[in-house]
Amino acid sequence: MKIKKLLMTVLVLLSVQMCGPEPKLDYNVTKSESYKISEKKMKKNSLEVKKGFEADNDKFRNKAKEVTKKFIEDMMAKEFQNKNETFATQAMKQMVVNMIEKGIEYQKSKIEEIRFFNDEEVQITQKVKVFDNSKGNIAKLQNEYELLKLVAQKLQYKDIQDMTSQMEKMDKKEAFSKFMNGISGVIEDEFKKEENYTEMTTTVNMNKVNNTWHIKNLDEQIKAIEMIFSNLSNSM
Repeated sequence: MKIKKLLMTVLVLLSVQMCGPEPKLDYNVTKSESYKISEKKMKKNSLEVKKGFEADNDKFRNKAKEVTKKFIEDMMAKEFQNKNETFATQAMKQMVVNMIEKGIEYQKSKIEEIRFFNDEEVQITQKVKVFDNSKGNIAKLQNEYELLKLVAQKLQYKDIQDMTSQMEKMDKKEAFSKFMNGISGVIEDEFKKEENYTEMTTTVNMNKVNNTWHIKNLDEQIKAIEMIFSNLSNSM
């Protein structure tokens, strides 16, 4: 009897694992009227769509960060190619690169709807929160005095004079590193504030290729970004 009971328990567990509970989703799943598919299967398939979307989205974001960083570095190099790169120049370059990286890193999105048209085509509707650099203290960073004041506060100095005095006693490399950590901290604080974001709704088309869902024309979109920044760089 014990063996029979154990066997029944195992079979029940296997059946639960194979069938699985209906997934609980935090987005809507819809379909075109002409597409014939059960709601349960559609919801299950939507998880694969979401997985593919997130993977491609990460690929796009990483490439955008790489291309943007290279553009900023090339732009700054051209700007100061005939000058010695001063502390202020290095700080400005690092600040701009840091802002771009944080902007991409902290961009938030949430899938609102996955709409199926057939077995190989879907459209994702998402809410995207994009950083608005006209809000908060980011606009102040363009003013040298305001920037220094915020950095001094972040590094817990009494004021700008105190920070300058203390850093003059440090090795140049140590002072620069500490100052840049301060800038990075100030920028990150701003990117963490919800009120500094603007929300918009966007749609993304996806296709199923070799049993994996991918953003439609992703490679072309990446090439387009590379071309835009290449043209910008050549025009400056």
